[in-house]
Amino acid sequence: MAIAATYVVQGTALTTSVGQLYTVPSTGYNRDLVVTNAGTVNCFVGLSGSGTVATSVASFQIPPGGSVVLTQCQVPAGAVLSALTGAGNGLLSIGYGSVVSVV
Repeated sequence: MAIAATYVVQGTALTTSVGQLYTVPSTGYNRDLVVTNAGTVNCFVGLSGSGTVATSVASFQIPPGGSVVLTQCQVPAGAVLSALTGAGNGLLSIGYGSVVSVV
């Protein structure tokens, strides 16, 4: 299955300090959430009910050029996505997925 993303947060700069990048609307959403590492260093991403939870030990890692797709049942309304890098500067894009083909 191929998935395309319409990014709502595009190329947000990351550092080794954690920052909140995106909050899922309180009305929820009806599509998958796609998180893409557009940088050259590993990104660590965390999802919580509030605040910043991303640390290199309490989050999921996305390698350079990689993406993670969170299905709608995994991302509750109002959830906060936070991120940081292990070292150096990074770029992260967040968007909603659409299926473009099924093989």
